[in-house]
Amino acid sequence: MNYVFRFYLEGGVVMKRSFRILMMCLAIFCSFSLLSGVAGAADKPLSLEFGHIQNPGHSLAIAPEEFKAMVEERSNGRVVVNIYPSSQLGTAREMMEQVSMGTLDMTCCDTADWASALNIPKLAVFNLPFLTKNLATQATLIRTIVPEEVPAMIEGAGVRLLMTYSNGIRQPLLKHKPLNSLDDIKGLKMRTAETAMYVDLWNALGASTVTSAWSEAYTLLQQGVADALEADVTGLVNQNMQEVGKYLSKIGHLGAIYCVFINEDKWNSIPEDLQKIIQEAALESQEKQLLGRQASDDAAEQVMVKAGVVINEVSPEERNRMKDACKAIYEKYEKMGLGELINRMLALNS
Repeated sequence: MNYVFRFYLEGGVVMKRSFRILMMCLAIFCSFSLLSGVAGAADKPLSLEFGHIQNPGHSLAIAPEEFKAMVEERSNGRVVVNIYPSSQLGTAREMMEQVSMGTLDMTCCDTADWASALNIPKLAVFNLPFLTKNLATQATLIRTIVPEEVPAMIEGAGVRLLMTYSNGIRQPLLKHKPLNSLDDIKGLKMRTAETAMYVDLWNALGASTVTSAWSEAYTLLQQGVADALEADVTGLVNQNMQEVGKYLSKIGHLGAIYCVFINEDKWNSIPEDLQKIIQEAALESQEKQLLGRQASDDAAEQVMVKAGVVINEVSPEERNRMKDACKAIYEKYEKMGLGELINRMLALNS
């Protein structure tokens, strides 16, 4: 009996000691796992999700890829930029809404489209018709006036300006005959983007507008639903529009300025040292894209010529008549208190 009692007593002591050792080991293991988890979280790179509508090879598809390379290299892999081209994440409007809500980090769109998506009408002023006469003037506008004016316009909208690209000077591509004068536009069925500024412009010039997503434009011109469409020359060639349009009339009706906005909450969550890297890469990407834009459009024009497209210039007198026809659009923005800004932008042409 004493033996049995001693067995259970000593066995109990042994079991208690074993239990304590087991618990100590478990505590050490949990602590190690927790520390490993924290270290793993700290090592996990910051991800930036960037969606846009352009196809690979377009100037506005190449520039984000170069931005991505700069950011990832300079951050030593602490930032990863994932790019989704060709409307993989939705239409331009849908991606702008996603950035506003925070379900997408970044996208690149026309300021007139941002004006609609963010309900900030003043933003469209940078895309007034016949505002800039060429790419050089547009580049100066992007480098100077845009960064001075846009941040104040979007304050409180939940987005932040990161960089601005040129989407060239838009030109009409016609199926049956060229444009030589304002009178040639009357009654023309013009396919244009679902953007209020673009629709207002072509209505002011006397055209009948057909709006659609960019992905549908080729078919509309091919099937005769539209007589013409309009876009930057690089964009036209990127979508093989020279296969269905045969006359490019260079009226230069609109300089397309594309702002890259990032969700503000996302930006504020990024450590300051990484913000600096991202911002510097953004400005370098912007400058490189602006400098290369003319070469991109020149190359696109050569593709058109080889495809048999006839290119014609419109006289300065007729272009001025077209601008005068858009007077009501200018007055709309002047009534918003933007008259001085408009004059500053127009002065860049002199």
